[in-house]
Amino acid sequence: MRTLMMIASVAMIGAGVFCVANASAAFLSVAFIIGLIMILLGAFEMIIGRQADFDVSEIGVGFTKDGFLMLIFGMVIISGQVTDDNTAQMMFALWMLIEGVLAFRSEWLDIMEADVGHRIGVTLSTLMFIGGGYMFFNNSTLRLSQTLLIGICMIILGLRRFWQSFSIEYSRPSFVTGNEEKLMEAQEDEKRALAKAKEGIREQKNAQRRIAKIKADMAAEQDIMMSAAITRQERDAEREME
Repeated sequence: MRTLMMIASVAMIGAGVFCVANASAAFLSVAFIIGLIMILLGAFEMIIGRQADFDVSEIGVGFTKDGFLMLIFGMVIISGQVTDDNTAQMMFALWMLIEGVLAFRSEWLDIMEADVGHRIGVTLSTLMFIGGGYMFFNNSTLRLSQTLLIGICMIILGLRRFWQSFSIEYSRPSFVTGNEEKLMEAQEDEKRALAKAKEGIREQKNAQRRIAKIKADMAAEQDIMMSAAITRQERDAEREME
């Protein structure tokens, strides 16, 4: 699944580079390629979000949402619903802002404690915010080519998906490996359980030894106290006899 995601994201980056290289071309001349790649990548993301093995988080849900959005946008483009460059520019601007908001996480605000992965996420989300926001005002500012801007958007989105692919655990999905994968997971769980059981037995033995030592110390203290009491009684008896 990780390899599939990497290949799909590289394809999207390649399509973005193609758009940048052909910035003077109209969007409609490259719309079919863009729409096809978006449909394929969206379908892949939805499959990965449902089937891949993730760590304990909601990453799979995020993959499914992103894949659904991309699939819808790809179908809109490839079906010819986008008829001019300005409409395509607005659509990609809206998409960049929506995905930038969905991708952002609250823990990224703690920049001092963020690791490299979080910093990459913050950078990509910021680029999506800036790119999407600028595209709404492109016609009244620098008037850059719409195909150029769309190519840049696809490169950023492809880079984000390439980075996301590393959050997929490097294991094959269950619908490919079947019972063999489940057996391996069960054996790993058994090993972890045995290790915990051995640790528990070791801790139990240590506790039993501590209990035995404390009981022995208490018995010794009682013996000493009884000896002292007997000695006092003998001395008192001797004094009375005198």
